[in-house]
Amino acid sequence: MKKRGIAAVVAGLAATVLGFTPGTANAYDNEPLSASTTGASVSLTVDWTGSDSFTLRNVKLSDTSCDAHPVFFYVSVPGFQYPNHWNSSGCGTTSTWGSLSGSEDSGIHSLWVTVCRDTTFDNCSSSHGSINPYN
Repeated sequence: MKKRGIAAVVAGLAATVLGFTPGTANAYDNEPLSASTTGASVSLTVDWTGSDSFTLRNVKLSDTSCDAHPVFFYVSVPGFQYPNHWNSSGCGTTSTWGSLSGSEDSGIHSLWVTVCRDTTFDNCSSSHGSINPYN
């Protein structure tokens, strides 16, 4: 009994020192997401801010082809797609956004980002999903 009690106290102290507390999303803040396809790439960091909200930070959308086709990305959550963000500046350029926020009143279980080159049949690729730790 004493060994279990001491182990629990040590684990509790270690969690406190490291900043882990029940119900926080520390492990899911600053989660990198990226996607790329021929001629386009996007990278960003996801910060989950609640069961129904997130913030994207350090978003970078690059046009990697010299083909006169703009590139765009969008964020999807189950059942909803947020508006496109575009880079129409051409070959070798990168558009950046410092912070983009999103929310959904019904809650958000997960999100992913999709990057596309704007052609007749859009050439797109999606990232892996980021799971909301608040749900």
